Amino acid sequence: MNKWIEKFRRDSWGMGIFLGTIVPALTFAVLFGLFTAVLAIAGIEFAKMFDIDLVCKLVLLSMVPSVFIMRYYLLKLKYDYTGRGILVVTFVVAIVFCVLQFVV
Repeated sequence: MNKWIEKFRRDSWGMGIFLGTIVPALTFAVLFGLFTAVLAIAGIEFAKMFDIDLVCKLVLLSMVPSVFIMRYYLLKLKYDYTGRGILVVTFVVAIVFCVLQFVV
């Protein structure tokens, strides 16, 4: 287990982009799965509740763990490049969210 943790302790842009992409993707998958499970338990058809606004909101909500991971890498470990990589991915997702929400 310790070897897995040590693999994530690198100060590089690539590691930041990797973490900034994987963590929100996993969070989105969990949130989306929970949402569909709750709808299935409630007996509501998923097609009736599914729209692009729901997906956009889940994407935005899935970015929350990235902020905490970025804070950990910047303040605790002092890994500036990894923190910057996470920040870049977070800004890209935020810009895509704003474009989808307000322009389209």
